[in-house]
Amino acid sequence: MKIKLKLMLFSVLVLIANASMSQDVQSTKVNSRDNNPGRRYMRPSLTIIYLTRGGALSDRMQVLFEKFPVPAKYNDHNVATRVIRIEEVNGNVQERKLQEYLTNKVSREVVAKWFNRNEKGEFSMDLIAERGMYNATDAEVIKAKASERKMALLQDAGENLLDRSYILVYDIKKIMTADEYARAKGQPAEEEGYYAWYDCYLFKLDWTDSVAAVFYNNLWTDASNFDPARVEAFNKTNFPIVFVDKVSTAFGYVSSTQYKDHSRNIFGSLTDDQLFERLFSKVVDEADTQLAQRNEDFKVKIPVFSTEPIQAKVGLKEGLSVDKRFFVYEFEVNSKGEKKAVRKGVVRATNKITDNRGIATGQTEPSKFYQVAGRKLYQGMLMQENPDWGFGLTFGYGSTSGAVGEGLSVMLEINTSLYLGKVSRSYPPGIKIYGMANLATSNFVLDIAQNPNDPIFAIYSYSAGISKDINFFRNFVLVPFVGYGVETYQNVATSKEKDKYESTFVEAGARLGVNLRYNIQLLATYTMNPILMTDYESNNDIQSLTTGEMDLFKEQRQSGQLTLGLRFQF
Repeated sequence: MKIKLKLMLFSVLVLIANASMSQDVQSTKVNSRDNNPGRRYMRPSLTIIYLTRGGALSDRMQVLFEKFPVPAKYNDHNVATRVIRIEEVNGNVQERKLQEYLTNKVSREVVAKWFNRNEKGEFSMDLIAERGMYNATDAEVIKAKASERKMALLQDAGENLLDRSYILVYDIKKIMTADEYARAKGQPAEEEGYYAWYDCYLFKLDWTDSVAAVFYNNLWTDASNFDPARVEAFNKTNFPIVFVDKVSTAFGYVSSTQYKDHSRNIFGSLTDDQLFERLFSKVVDEADTQLAQRNEDFKVKIPVFSTEPIQAKVGLKEGLSVDKRFFVYEFEVNSKGEKKAVRKGVVRATNKITDNRGIATGQTEPSKFYQVAGRKLYQGMLMQENPDWGFGLTFGYGSTSGAVGEGLSVMLEINTSLYLGKVSRSYPPGIKIYGMANLATSNFVLDIAQNPNDPIFAIYSYSAGISKDINFFRNFVLVPFVGYGVETYQNVATSKEKDKYESTFVEAGARLGVNLRYNIQLLATYTMNPILMTDYESNNDIQSLTTGEMDLFKEQRQSGQLTLGLRFQF
């Protein structure tokens, strides 16, 4: 019966995994902006605006947004308008109303900055030329140097960047203190800090050939050919702004909290200002991840430069950080003549990231990557940024509580490298923290049991620790780990006497995984759990027992535990 149950559980998990494997080949349409690896990557420019709803916390958040620098992977295109009051869009936020406001009030500022418009109303191409040079890759620099026009070719190419000019509007709909949040939930307030809910709207300057023609023919004026009538015409012109996307709070809410009892804060305590600043950072990072997942122009693309090791000429200029994920594509043409991008592998950045913040020279050092899934990769394949959240969830079955019982386990992992790697380039990749819970039942006899009959014990264990993913042979991973936990044996037999045995333990072991898909692995885990201390409770009479006095955990200490499960990574 147990064998059948195991097979049924495992079969269900495998079916779930297989159902998720049907999206490995992605069709690419020439005019598609979403999920189109074939669309040429050009460095986006970003204008950031904060929509304020008023109130002390909203005003406090506004100060942080006004000081917030545009992330390194974008050109900083902030303009004089940094804040919109909710009343200015009639107090009811809708994409259409925001679009109208930006078209009427902000579009001229965006275009004016692109063309370096001065107080007199004169334009120049200096910024466009500068960004064209900064946008150029080593390959483009080498190609330009070989042409007749040389580097002027790259300066002129900067005009293409106007079609990558985005406006990002953050609407922090609600901010609550931890006390307010606890009261709303009817719970005691044990934490301090903040909770927030947001919407983030993405718009784009619709710089088409016809818009460009009107601008150059009717509005352009400069120092050599100044025309006051054109200055006045520009002041009355609205440029088209189009709605692109909207993302909302990804996980219900964004929080930045800690215990009021600071002795319970394992990693130290933060000041109130630090908690609020961390809330701001979480909102920005979460929204940026969603936008990069859903919008093609926000996904960095670069050819594979070499494969042993895997390298690409991308770095800090493109916002590269430790463990950032990239898909690797090869373009194929099917029998119908349609061009398709087929994913051949998945790679992540190591901590060998080059500082390429400057104009490319043709001699930029590449950054290094390691492969986590897929086939053999070749030079020239296309790498496309595809960010993930850094969370993992594993469901398993096996001897989760030693030799005395078998049951189910669930484990949550957080990839610390993905987050701390943004702070320090030297942080090693693949470092994760995990929390695990196990549940099992078993029949056995204890020498010290108060009930002489064979009781039925429910076995619960909880542990937390740190692990390191070591990827090899492209589709395999070895995960050594160490942790600390608590295990409880509770007599649930139909007896008046309730016996309870609790132990603390350290655990160490390794997990061996093989890819079923780039983000799904079949995982076998072997664990050793030495017992540190055991408490025995019967009728509320708690006794501390040394492990030598108990036969309960003896077999567990002498043998390891083996579980088999599926690991899903998000």
